[in-house]
Amino acid sequence: MSGSTELVSLSSLLNSCITACSSHLRGCEEIIVNNLRESVQRVISHVQNEKESVQAFSEENTLTSECLMSLLTVLGDCDSILCSEILSLFNILALERSPAVLLYGLGALDTLIHLLDEHTHPLQVLNLIGKITKHIKCGAHEERVDRLLTIVTNNVLTNDMTLKPSLYTMVNLTSGSVPVQMHLRSLDRSGMLRKKILKLVCHDDNEVSIGALAALTSTGMADEFNKLISSDKNLDQILRLCFSMIITVCSSETFSYVVDLLIHFLNNKRVQQFLINNDSKLDSFVSKTACLLTKCQGHHLSKLFELLLALASIPTIRILVTRVVFAPVQTSDGEEEELLQRIFSMATKLVSSDHGASVLALKLITYIYESLSVDASQAGSTCHLNFQFLTECLTQNELTHERSCVRSSSADKILASLCLLEVLVTSGAFSSGVLSEIEPSTITDIVDYQLQKNPVAFNWNNKLREEEVGASQSALWSKTGVEIVLKAISVIIEATERNESYTTCLHDYLQKTSLVPFLATGLSSTASSQVQLSLKIITKADSLSLLQTTVLSDVMSSINNRRPHSESPRNTQTLTFDAPLVDDCKLTLRDSLRDNIVLASPGSSPRGDANVIPSSQSCNGDLADRLQHLKVEGDNHMSDIISVYELKLKAQKTKEAHLDDLVQAKTMALSQADRLIHQYKSRLAQVDSESQKLRSIVHESERRSESYREKMNEMLVDRERLHTEMERLLQDSRKLDDTLRTLASVKRELVTLNDIHTTLTQFTDNLKQQHRELESEYSLLKETERKKSLTITEKDTKISELRKNIKKLEEQISQQREENKRLEKSLKEKEEKLKKIFDTLK
Repeated sequence: MSGSTELVSLSSLLNSCITACSSHLRGCEEIIVNNLRESVQRVISHVQNEKESVQAFSEENTLTSECLMSLLTVLGDCDSILCSEILSLFNILALERSPAVLLYGLGALDTLIHLLDEHTHPLQVLNLIGKITKHIKCGAHEERVDRLLTIVTNNVLTNDMTLKPSLYTMVNLTSGSVPVQMHLRSLDRSGMLRKKILKLVCHDDNEVSIGALAALTSTGMADEFNKLISSDKNLDQILRLCFSMIITVCSSETFSYVVDLLIHFLNNKRVQQFLINNDSKLDSFVSKTACLLTKCQGHHLSKLFELLLALASIPTIRILVTRVVFAPVQTSDGEEEELLQRIFSMATKLVSSDHGASVLALKLITYIYESLSVDASQAGSTCHLNFQFLTECLTQNELTHERSCVRSSSADKILASLCLLEVLVTSGAFSSGVLSEIEPSTITDIVDYQLQKNPVAFNWNNKLREEEVGASQSALWSKTGVEIVLKAISVIIEATERNESYTTCLHDYLQKTSLVPFLATGLSSTASSQVQLSLKIITKADSLSLLQTTVLSDVMSSINNRRPHSESPRNTQTLTFDAPLVDDCKLTLRDSLRDNIVLASPGSSPRGDANVIPSSQSCNGDLADRLQHLKVEGDNHMSDIISVYELKLKAQKTKEAHLDDLVQAKTMALSQADRLIHQYKSRLAQVDSESQKLRSIVHESERRSESYREKMNEMLVDRERLHTEMERLLQDSRKLDDTLRTLASVKRELVTLNDIHTTLTQFTDNLKQQHRELESEYSLLKETERKKSLTITEKDTKISELRKNIKKLEEQISQQREENKRLEKSLKEKEEKLKKIFDTLK
């Protein structure tokens, strides 16, 4: 009842606003302007008080579209105050996607650009443009994009008042659009803009700094970005800024830009390594960020989940995220609850009302349980968790139209739930618990629904030709639905190895012909995940001798024939696999090709449905019977013989065409696998060259970090010295205070000290007497010592005489040695003379 009252109230306000706009267009009297201003103010008040009413402003609602169109018409020709009121309303509405799309469709950007040219409320106008372009990606060919880039470039260079909205608008226009980035770099003042953005990174306003960093990453300035983060000091300051802004602006529009910027940083290998090396600082941030899940709502909640997913995608940081989500948080009722339980409840919300947060929550839970499955000790303490929420997520089906299966966002949620279920089933710690709580019918209902309603199965079951289906029908194929079926069958395969109750379901599905189009679509997909799932299912079916080989090849040929000529194998996007899967894919495809050729050869009976394609033996049998009949009847007319041979040739051509399609499909699969191997080798060579560059960069950064570390150590020493000096001064101050307080007590103790002095005097006299006695004893000991010293002196004299004698003997020995040397020398001379004499005699 309250909802209908709210709609009626909003409808009446919009009708009055439309009437006031019509009156304003006919005449601009003061009463009419005031009436329109009051109508706009009432709408603003209603939208601010009733947040849900913003969703009524969409393209499907004729009344809201008419109201906004009327206001846009008035906006181009009204006074400053009324213009400000209308812009305030638009800024409130543009926070949500539906009103922003509606404003864009009504041509609001052209009107706003006109206001910027006239310098009318530039701050409000740029804020509104930033919100609209946040939800809508404009193409580079649009003239308004060129005009907007010129305006925001001039504002960044010359107008400090509009720095933040100008930077955010620039980020929205250039993010993910290479043509727009190239167009921005081709502007005359692009060099000045690059220098200005680098200066704004150090701006006093943190939001402007965030805008400058976001512009640096979104406008394709890779060299400037890499140079900026090459310093550990710069990177540390930037990450601190982003982390603090995440905590402080969780309710501001800047929040989404900070999250996107931080996610961009987390995708950088250098930033990841820096965070891993400084995980102590990161722990506090992850805890505070996770606690924001209890405070954020709407788009901000979705962005927060995106940030946690980006953090959890780094294996080392995923451990921190896992530890944080199991920590207790305080609810609004004042009770403590595990954060993971809160994430469970968020995952069960309807997709249509949570801005995709439930899908992101399921992906985060998947990351968490992947981490728990690795850490067996931590997983053992969480095996008691209730997985009933997963059943609720798997059974949510928000239908929009019978032929479209499920809404795309709801299909994404079911797919995310199946991915989580697969992780739980394959984990030894959780498989038994989750299989006991998830009924097989929950999974089979999802598969049956897709097999019956998905356009892939629909087109195949009705045997529609391409000309009957038309090109538009191909657009209705639910790609997400195909992946849902493949993922669900993969889950059943994993569950069969742990629970025999799923074996019957698996055999039933593998024998169904309606599953084959999904397998063929997965094999022909450009998504590596679908190809891998299809190959996994085909391998399992082949091991159980349940593979519908002939039907699969026929469907793949049909899919290849339906592709436009522009999607030839040469132009299709090359699939990408992880390294361990490349060889398996190639072997599986080659084995499947070999089996298909053997099964399709003459004289062999194909596995699968016998009525799908007529065999060559049946055709030849019919021809032989007809020829025998012609001989018995004696009909020798040439026309009948020619018709028989024409029928035989036609059957042969049909068989050859089928074999050609089969060989073409499998040859394409083999060439696809070969391209994967070639791509893997090229990627490996590229990674090696990049690793060499990274090593040199790391070496240089380590050298710089060492010098910075030395400077930092010196600064820390100075800081410690100053801190010690300050502590000393504080201690001196405290000592003076203590001295003043103790002065009185010292005077009181003076009398007591005098008494003690008297006692000590007496004790001193006694000590003097003892001292005299000790002196007498000391004189006796000194005399004894003197006698001993005389004895020692005499002995020293004798020792000195002995040393002199030794010295004389040493001199005599040295003289004797010299005499010996002289004799030896003369002996040698005589020997030489004798030798010469002997030589002369010879």
